[in-house]
Amino acid sequence: MEIKLHANATTTPRVRRYLQQSDKSDRELAKELGISVTTVRRWRNRQQIEDRHTTPRVVHKAMRSEQVVLINALRDTLNAPLDELLILVNEGLGIPVSRATLNRYLAPAHQRQKAAAQGKKALKAGVQPTTLTVHYRLLSMTMDDGGDHHLLWAREPVSGWCQARVCSGISLALMQNWLSEVLEHCPADIQCIETEKVKWLQVELEGRVRRDLPSGELSTIAFSESLNTLIPAASEPDALVQRLCELWNTGKAQKKLGELTPQAFLEALRHQD
Repeated sequence: MEIKLHANATTTPRVRRYLQQSDKSDRELAKELGISVTTVRRWRNRQQIEDRHTTPRVVHKAMRSEQVVLINALRDTLNAPLDELLILVNEGLGIPVSRATLNRYLAPAHQRQKAAAQGKKALKAGVQPTTLTVHYRLLSMTMDDGGDHHLLWAREPVSGWCQARVCSGISLALMQNWLSEVLEHCPADIQCIETEKVKWLQVELEGRVRRDLPSGELSTIAFSESLNTLIPAASEPDALVQRLCELWNTGKAQKKLGELTPQAFLEALRHQD
């Protein structure tokens, strides 16, 4: 009969049974068998004589590849620290993963672009929250989700404050109205708007300078499966991105912002002025 023992085992099943049936003291048994008192007590307190399984009782399933891409894109867009990203993934997207599991699926640091200084470091370097960066992506979604959609998001780089919108149709008028609403709700005194070279973003707002962001290839975000399959908390796409922005802006305080949320950080600066 083959006996499988743990690699570091100091006893056999026969010795363990002897320990459980013996009337001798722990110290007497330890001296007799040449093992520690701790080992004697461990096996005397157990009912079985087999080694316990070392694999976790709860094994987290691997995330789908599209979920991994989505989470990495979310992390890079917001420059989100791990703990803040974990809240967005668990509460915002409804994907139940542990901190360790999430960290395992994030792209290594050397594969990411180095982010500019944020929060207190940015202020110390003389950078003020007066610029808003505006971005656009085409979302190629399944027919179950209504086909192609358009993602717009605006971000204040110093605090990370963000607003987003997903719409089924797009026009310059819609873009201008949405951007006006963003500026109305942003706690910062925005003086300059930086946009990508996309026809939907070529808007002019009175009293604010507009500049083009450094040119780069704009990629389409394609989904081969429905949102409900990839994102358990998904409802309507626009409601999803707005919930994520709210959770990010007012959810968890961040160390780099002086233990404030992005919303509170900008509001505190405005009150100082």
